[in-house]
Amino acid sequence: MNRRAIAALVRRDLTAVFRSRALALPLIVVPIVLSAVVPGLMALLPRFTSGPGGAAAELEPLLAALPQAIKAELAQYTAEQALIVLLAVYLLAPLFLIVPFMVSSVIAADSFAGERERGTLEALLYSPITDGELFLAKILVAWLPALLATALGFVTYAVVVNAVAWPEMGRVFFPNAMWFVLILWVAPAVAALGLAGMVFVSLRVKTVQEAVQLGGLLVVPILALMVGQIRGSMMLGSRALAVVGLVVWIVSGAVLLRGVRSFRRTKLISRA
Repeated sequence: MNRRAIAALVRRDLTAVFRSRALALPLIVVPIVLSAVVPGLMALLPRFTSGPGGAAAELEPLLAALPQAIKAELAQYTAEQALIVLLAVYLLAPLFLIVPFMVSSVIAADSFAGERERGTLEALLYSPITDGELFLAKILVAWLPALLATALGFVTYAVVVNAVAWPEMGRVFFPNAMWFVLILWVAPAVAALGLAGMVFVSLRVKTVQEAVQLGGLLVVPILALMVGQIRGSMMLGSRALAVVGLVVWIVSGAVLLRGVRSFRRTKLISRA
């Protein structure tokens, strides 16, 4: 395996991505919003619901749909504290998965469709690198930034939530064990799923816009998980989340394996 060639291609593609404002802007703004702005506002919510029955009134309909294990955990807190924990720890967890998914899918959308738009695909396909090395480089160029964005976003999320909620909580309460499973196991799988699907789409379309539009369908499972969390019907603990991560890894692995087996630069040359 030509590691130097793969590393050079990864650097080349990342440079092209971050030189494009249309691609770089969402890669910066969306993680900031989901990692700092939204959790900060949620941690502030009990202050805006203060007063007779304020936080308790907001919490009551949410508690009704929760599993007993979550109810027992929240029972140790005051109404204000329980509302913060419910929002920051549980309800916003699926929303955070949009960070690795979005970063990997946006960069992957540019993998081949972007080469076509810039007129550099033909030169790339005739470069002295094997099909497998080319495909691996295109995967790494999307997956590695997604992992970095997830790690930075997680640290930011934890700092913001604990700092904003300190007046009510009086201690560091975030993260819990479920979030470590989310960050170390589920988020990389979601990033892999996003890039796998987008690379597969990007190989078959001619523009980045087309790739993003078609690949946007891949976010539906994450949205379904978010709706389930909000309704309380799919409130996941560490074990259940680990199972979800395993399923996502299997699906993304199957898509990537199919992509590796079907990837031939001769086909791309004929489409370029």
